[in-house]
Amino acid sequence: MAQNGYVYRKGPSWLLRYRENRNENGQIVRKQRNVFLTEYCDRYRTKSDLRDLVAEKLAGVKEADKCQHSSDSFTEYVEQTYLPFVLRTMKPSTYAGYKTYFERYLKPRVEKYALRDFTVAVVSSLLEDIAISHKLNTDTIGKVRSILSGIFTYAIGKGHFPAKSASENPASRALIPESATEPSEPKAATREEVKAILATLMAQPGTELREMPLERAAVATIAMLGVRPGEARGLRWEDWDRVKQQIRVSRSVWHRIEGTPKTVQSVRFVAVSLELREVLLALWKKQGSPLGGYILAGPNGGPVILDNLAKRSIRPRLEAVNRLAADKGEKLELSWPGWYSLRRFHGTAVRAESNLETTSRALGNSKAVADRHYVKPSEVLPDVRKAVNEAVSGLTDVQRVCNEGVN
Repeated sequence: MAQNGYVYRKGPSWLLRYRENRNENGQIVRKQRNVFLTEYCDRYRTKSDLRDLVAEKLAGVKEADKCQHSSDSFTEYVEQTYLPFVLRTMKPSTYAGYKTYFERYLKPRVEKYALRDFTVAVVSSLLEDIAISHKLNTDTIGKVRSILSGIFTYAIGKGHFPAKSASENPASRALIPESATEPSEPKAATREEVKAILATLMAQPGTELREMPLERAAVATIAMLGVRPGEARGLRWEDWDRVKQQIRVSRSVWHRIEGTPKTVQSVRFVAVSLELREVLLALWKKQGSPLGGYILAGPNGGPVILDNLAKRSIRPRLEAVNRLAADKGEKLELSWPGWYSLRRFHGTAVRAESNLETTSRALGNSKAVADRHYVKPSEVLPDVRKAVNEAVSGLTDVQRVCNEGVN
């Protein structure tokens, strides 16, 4: 029998009491629930004034009862249904990121919710609480919202969430809170920084600092090829075509897991400059001129962990060179910019010599992503200047003005 619900007033609020199905320990049980309908006001003075609101709410409850899993705890649904789907269908790094975001930001706040309880207002409130508690920027909050949107997109597609179309996804329409801060500007290493770091990793005459071919190759590979750190770890000697002066990027290594690059367009050939060739040859000879294997290989032959390489080798080397300079009365402030900063250097440097289309292909990104994250020009780009000059030429008689100036 369809329920009519019980409407009652409590203080300045109208509430509705009804029963709904809940999943408890794998068993569907009937539970009583009380929800806020609206504030008491001139528009809603009597119970009869609330007829439409009650009908709309109970219709939603009826639709939710038809959806398998809609009464599941949101936490259980994510952990037992959605995350296993991500693990089966997406990259391990993607699964790890989703799981970390869920456990850090969402799980502590959604214990009381069933899957069916989520609305645009609920998601917006969650994002506001997360932004305030963790002092997150808009990019991170956007990532949390994107993960929630993915959860509900999956649930809607499987018929687990009471929505008639993707437009009713409660996360996709939720607001990014005003309390979220603006993200800091991504830093691109400068040409001078890259040049100085590469020189520092060479042998330092008159000191005990010897050449560091592995570290130098790692820096040069990302700065000169523009590959992602995971892609750099996946490069093998047999991928390098010395005749055509190129390397094929066809794999990426995350932790100890080897897989494909991030996107289809990330599988590509990248140009090997003469300078990078010399750096790689030095490492190849150091390794005993192998016929194959990982280029950036650790002692066991597996791909080196780049973060450890930076922490244990590159940073201490930069600090040692800074100290040597200080002992000589010279001021040198070498610092480690980070692997992705080297990739941004590549994007910015290539963009200064070409167009956005070429830059995005070099980076293995879409043009939008390349332009937003990896191109950080410090001056007007040549093709932009040329286009602007051509667009506005002829608006004034420059030649006549110059001639008058001469006379």
